Amino acid sequence: MEHTEGFGVRLRPVGVEDAAFIVWLRNQEFVIGKLGDSATDVASQEAWLRNHFQRKNDYYFIVETLSGISLGTNGLYDIVGTVGETGRYLVRTDVPAAIPSSILAFDLAFGRLGLREVLARCVATNHTIHSLNRKFGFHQTEVVSGSQFIGGKPVDMVHFALKAEEWPKSRARLVPLAEYAETRIRAWEEQFRFDDLEVGTSPRVLATA
Repeated sequence: MEHTEGFGVRLRPVGVEDAAFIVWLRNQEFVIGKLGDSATDVASQEAWLRNHFQRKNDYYFIVETLSGISLGTNGLYDIVGTVGETGRYLVRTDVPAAIPSSILAFDLAFGRLGLREVLARCVATNHTIHSLNRKFGFHQTEVVSGSQFIGGKPVDMVHFALKAEEWPKSRARLVPLAEYAETRIRAWEEQFRFDDLEVGTSPRVLATA
């Protein structure tokens, strides 16, 4: 899968060299408990990625600025026929890349991949992501009690669905927000490069398993 870009961000296929960033991102204090358990060290994450590369119909992306500064991750996977699931969605919250990167992901899902429906499963207490899903046009379909274990404890999962025919209307509402976000992303990128910040300085990220 080649990269896709727009609104000041790019989605590119993940590589083994991204393991350290993913570990940092997925083990932030504000992420823990909001998505499935993941690797706690770089070596384990590298092993997971190598296994991922062998899977079919499983797309895992790094969200980055157009100059290559990593901002988060996104994924489309468990694709069967014309139905797939979105997840592995984590974005730094000090840069407004959530809506731009999601538009790219859903354009890819309903365009190049030809999906007719995209599903999402979110931890029941992750209300920020529930709200974001609804903004994208997802409809809640069910709540499944104790269907996933995180940190050894069962958690309830809220299921959402978005159909291809519903996406254009939602997309049209989101484009002005994405265009505004692009100006802020570019300003953030310039400041980030000016300050020569190192990965790991951001205290918060949005997360969905």
